[in-house]
Amino acid sequence: GIRDYKVTGVQTCALPIWVDLPIMVLNPHPDSFDQLLTYNLEPEIYSFNILQAFNDYLEIKNATQFPVHIKLDTGMHRLGFMESDVDTLCSKLRQNRRMKIASVFSHLAASEDPQEDSFTQSQHNLFVQMSNLIEESLQYSVLKHLSNTSAIRRHPNCRFDMVRLGIGLYGVDVDLPLQNVATLKTTIAQIKKLTKGETVGYGRAGMLHRDSVIATVRIGYADGYPRILSNGKGQMKIGR
Repeated sequence: GIRDYKVTGVQTCALPIWVDLPIMVLNPHPDSFDQLLTYNLEPEIYSFNILQAFNDYLEIKNATQFPVHIKLDTGMHRLGFMESDVDTLCSKLRQNRRMKIASVFSHLAASEDPQEDSFTQSQHNLFVQMSNLIEESLQYSVLKHLSNTSAIRRHPNCRFDMVRLGIGLYGVDVDLPLQNVATLKTTIAQIKKLTKGETVGYGRAGMLHRDSVIATVRIGYADGYPRILSNGKGQMKIGR
């Protein structure tokens, strides 16, 4: 049957938690291998270097059949094995007894954009081709997953065995009537009327090109408000 997975990019946890589902760890670093083994966390394997490093670690620990997840690059061109890697990858996985392939997956680059539907379909087709070769080489079935939030809605042929609801978990999608799960609010500390030519903030970067009403709010960089939003690049809603 289909197993559910919790996917995380966090490699450490300071507080004890109890999770019954398998946890897949994205982009693991070799420094985290001890924690993966100790807490039965399942790593993403995306390159020959990380494949070899984790295999060497499992040999030292005399571990066998440890579940891992194979990341394929079908067009996003970030992490993942390329199409040209598949033959070598299949050979290495076929001979490997330290790891058990739990799933094969990839990531869609533009599933939300109707103008890129042909590219999304090409990613789907390449994923099918690559994952089938891997599965045939392994001679056992693995879970396959490709869909992100937009693909769940727009590309039902990409759903396979599982889907990954990512940013949709936070209520963000182009068309779906979702509700945001978090809102950042603050209050105004002071309001000033300034004239054209005056400046606001460090380095006098906020030059006023017209007479303006300036509100100073109780939030800043120390609270996580990105500095890149300074000097007119970001916006705030008043009275909502």
